Amino acid sequence: MISCTLGEKKYTIDFVSGRALRELEPAAQMYAKVVQIANLAAKGQPVPEDAKFTIADAMDTMIQWFCLLFRNQFTPDEVLDGYPVDRLMHDVALALMAVQTQTTDVLSDFPTKAAEATTETTPGN
Repeated sequence: MISCTLGEKKYTIDFVSGRALRELEPAAQMYAKVVQIANLAAKGQPVPEDAKFTIADAMDTMIQWFCLLFRNQFTPDEVLDGYPVDRLMHDVALALMAVQTQTTDVLSDFPTKAAEATTETTPGN
């Protein structure tokens, strides 16, 4: 079972449907563009004009697919208003990759929790 909590409401699906895989392409392509631009920016390289898009376009495309993943039990507006921003695009990307590689058994609860930093101690401290 996979769940998504938005505010006080919890939505669940028992499995990822074939429709989520079939309708994945626009969101996967948008995610690839986001990664491409992030990589170029990290290297200090210019972004080609044909690779540019707006943040709103990227979010809309990816969130629309995320809603489809949960069989449209909630709307894109509910995601935008109820999902923590620091997990939103990471979680959609995680779901995209899991569906694309057909490893959806790794999915469980959304929003995911950020990894906690661990403190290493050395002997004698």
